[in-house]
Amino acid sequence: MPTNSALRSFFSRPSLKVLALIGAGGMLFAGSAVAQSGHASNISRLINAGQIENARAAMEARNPSEADRLFFDGQVLKARGQLSEAIRVFRQVLQIDPNYINARRELAHTLLLNKDFGPAEYHFDALLRIDQNDQMREGYRRFLNVISQNKPVGFSGYVALMPSTNVNRGTTNTVFDTTLGRFIINPDSQAESGIGIQLGVSGYVRHLISVQSRIALLWSLAGTRYEKDHYNSAVGSIALAYEQITQSGRWFAGPYYRRSWREDDDDGDAWGLRFGVTHRLNNKNQFSLFVSRESRSYRVHTYLDGPLNTVSGSFSRQISPSVSVSGGAGFERSSPEAEHLRYDAPKLFAGLSKSWRGGLQAGLRLEFGQRNFAGAYPLTSSARKDVFCKIGIGMQHTRIDLNGFTPYLSCSHAANRSNVAFYDYNVTECQA
Repeated sequence: MPTNSALRSFFSRPSLKVLALIGAGGMLFAGSAVAQSGHASNISRLINAGQIENARAAMEARNPSEADRLFFDGQVLKARGQLSEAIRVFRQVLQIDPNYINARRELAHTLLLNKDFGPAEYHFDALLRIDQNDQMREGYRRFLNVISQNKPVGFSGYVALMPSTNVNRGTTNTVFDTTLGRFIINPDSQAESGIGIQLGVSGYVRHLISVQSRIALLWSLAGTRYEKDHYNSAVGSIALAYEQITQSGRWFAGPYYRRSWREDDDDGDAWGLRFGVTHRLNNKNQFSLFVSRESRSYRVHTYLDGPLNTVSGSFSRQISPSVSVSGGAGFERSSPEAEHLRYDAPKLFAGLSKSWRGGLQAGLRLEFGQRNFAGAYPLTSSARKDVFCKIGIGMQHTRIDLNGFTPYLSCSHAANRSNVAFYDYNVTECQA
């Protein structure tokens, strides 16, 4: 547990002349970000005083690991103002030991001093999630406010290759049994494989109202192109969100609008409101709740017009800085004009994420649910009922960086089983 003096050092130690940032309440942030106690704190003080050899001797007396030695080198580089080199070393420490919490603290703060606001924000957000020290988390919130003040506008982009065994979610069946007899299913309604490429951009403009609150304008645009043009589509969205930071988490609320364009001319609009809250139950456990209500309108298939309500709650547990598990439940209600397409859809989901020594990061997600429809499906005597399940995995390696882009690979397999033959399908697809 950090001492009070170490905590003060974390927020105010002026060992660098590289950068001074004004944070919440006029507090000045500069220098080293490490909050340590006892022996480790003494080594940090020696480094900041320029007594490098004495500090090295004190470290070696503790039988340090490879990660400890690298961490020491990173502290020295940071104290000398060699921020880019220090960032590289702290990242190496985390590749060797993903649980090295002091290295992540130093990395986040060094990125901030180097004005790398995007990566710094990412790591401070991660520290809010994985660090069990309540006093330290208060400091992370202050640093995040510093970032918000210094980076009111953000922009990012991505490109993805998307092979799929079933682009159109076509059925695996060839016949459809009805009250009028058996019909042959059109080949256009059967599964068709393909490879797509997706380009996406997104950004935000945000304004800090106070230490605990801000308003953000969020936008995104993504387009997907396949070998067969009639599967091409694009989606654009814009949202306004008010966010409030609390002692135990944060909540947000605001309106949004989404527009979709499709090559088959079935364009659509959706507008609505959404609300989300994240609450930290204790040092390891967190609860999240998200609710939304939207209205949908379609250019061609107007029978799909109507409201959609969703709610989802999840519980997550941070087992260690490198391992977390989560689980939860969700519910969706769609009420379009066509009665046979109205449904309620409960679902359960679970996830696991882990970082390994060497830099590999991976996540696993499982989902299971059903859709219970209202009216009888056309040409049948009963309402449609679907049962679905999905498994997905995603991974990336922190050592791989292609001109600022970090490659990320995700793959999933989904199966949908229905009492209406059109909606029996399997799909395996990836995004690279």
